[in-house]
Amino acid sequence: MANHAVKYKTIVGTLSDEIMAGRYRRPMSFPSVARIVRRFNVAYQTAVKVLDELKQRGLVRTRQGAGTYVTAAASRTFGLLVPSWPTGDFFPALCHSVSNLCQSKGRPLLFADTSSISGDDMAARLSETARSFVQQRVSGVIFHPIDFRDGAAELNRSVAEVFRKAGIPLVLIDCDMAAPPSASGFDVIGIDNVAAGWQLGEHVLSRGARKILFVSLFQEYSSNVQLRCAGVCNAVAAKSDAIFLGSLPLSDGRNTDASILRLRPDAIICSSDTVAVQLLKRLNGLGLRVPADVMVTGVNDMPFAALTTPTLTTIHQPCFEIARAAFETLEARLANPDATPRHIFLPAPLVARESTESRIRQKSKPVRQKPSKKGTS
Repeated sequence: MANHAVKYKTIVGTLSDEIMAGRYRRPMSFPSVARIVRRFNVAYQTAVKVLDELKQRGLVRTRQGAGTYVTAAASRTFGLLVPSWPTGDFFPALCHSVSNLCQSKGRPLLFADTSSISGDDMAARLSETARSFVQQRVSGVIFHPIDFRDGAAELNRSVAEVFRKAGIPLVLIDCDMAAPPSASGFDVIGIDNVAAGWQLGEHVLSRGARKILFVSLFQEYSSNVQLRCAGVCNAVAAKSDAIFLGSLPLSDGRNTDASILRLRPDAIICSSDTVAVQLLKRLNGLGLRVPADVMVTGVNDMPFAALTTPTLTTIHQPCFEIARAAFETLEARLANPDATPRHIFLPAPLVARESTESRIRQKSKPVRQKPSKKGTS
């Protein structure tokens, strides 16, 4: 009985792999029950069970008098376009999650490295990849729009137009192509970055900070970073005795260092974990202790955030959940192309660690009772 179950699973796995590899292209007929019996040397009932399992998975269907065919869904290939994947904190983890998910769901995935230091080179690579995806007949694309580069908006629109003309749906991850409050009309999966900034602002305020500074990597930053900064501003504005000191670029080197020493913030909220780690080193060189002199936070909750000294308070980016939501949204979009576009915000909880330990200390200590003298009442 055990051998029968193992053989059944093996046959299902073999045929599933062959379907995904494109061996049974429509309108080519899929093997009949009789052919499965002969090929794998199994009983008729086992072959029927195999076929039923493939039907339940949505990989094949049977038409009366016409045989068994591979479904359109089974032949879908997805494309993944994340031009910023080597530079961001969480993009590699996100791409890895999408890849694993597609593999587990039997969806072949096309991924191309379009990253480049040169903006013109990246634009050329991205446009070429979009055309290549169309030629390879991908069914849908998960796309992270380029942000904060010169000409980014126009490039994103041109890439989207390539897929629109080919009838290939796009699902955007992390951010929309259009700057808020505008919307591009595509499905967007990510976190609420305003809420993330608000959480960080409220957190450091609750720990005793009153002068808050925002630090990003560059002077010009992405729409997501702008939204995080706006969330911090909102949290500070809600406190009558708190001050938002503005934003500084870490890339400005000594000028930023001098500004930090002059402003003396109680807390510095960074645009990402990578920026926060770099800042921790800079603050150490300036003789400022974290969190005794200044609190520091990041965003993304990368693995190294729990390994820094001190460990880093941050916002958790749910990489796998974003990947899963993007995958499921793309499947839904293929099933219903005319559905209203959705903007899905996933939970992004705050992870409090040592870098924001409270500056409020309990001043009162338990009063020790003096031993009573003998003979006193």
